[in-house]
Amino acid sequence: MIEIIEAFKLIGSAFVKEPSVWWFLAPVFLLWIGMEIYFGQYKRDRLGWNSILANGITFSWINIASFRVLFMEDSGATDFLLRFVILILFLVYGIFIIYNAFFHRLSPKTAANIASPTPIYFLSVVSIFWGQGILAINQWVFVDLIIAYIVISLFFRLIRRKLGILGEVEAIKKGQRPL
Repeated sequence: MIEIIEAFKLIGSAFVKEPSVWWFLAPVFLLWIGMEIYFGQYKRDRLGWNSILANGITFSWINIASFRVLFMEDSGATDFLLRFVILILFLVYGIFIIYNAFFHRLSPKTAANIASPTPIYFLSVVSIFWGQGILAINQWVFVDLIIAYIVISLFFRLIRRKLGILGEVEAIKKGQRPL
């Protein structure tokens, strides 16, 4: 339990350790929160193929930017290879999303789930922290990131449930039944 608490402290300190990282984080958080609120307000609206494609491109771009920083710093960090491998896996995930969105290879629901704002923007934050060497990579940080993802997902799910008046008013005006 002590390791989990210490890892949460590492994650928390990553947000203030290197202030320049906010040039990357600010747009990610703005997009993430904006998309979550949007889909909370308009519950009938679904993530379309074009949005799924855009999320895949955004995630891939963020990972490429993280690679850039990883290689520019040339810090000789002992965990360079691990950071590199994780960023490769993230980039492959982004390319997977792009490919499947462009060619409509997955069901729309599956594609929307894997490219929805929560996983894309959460992993984007992780990519930024790991690519820029701001956050340590160890088993406890990994466990805490999973816990944080679950908590954040539940938090946004709760917010989306509380929102929705705009989408319902729109549906009623169109003669549709509310959800």
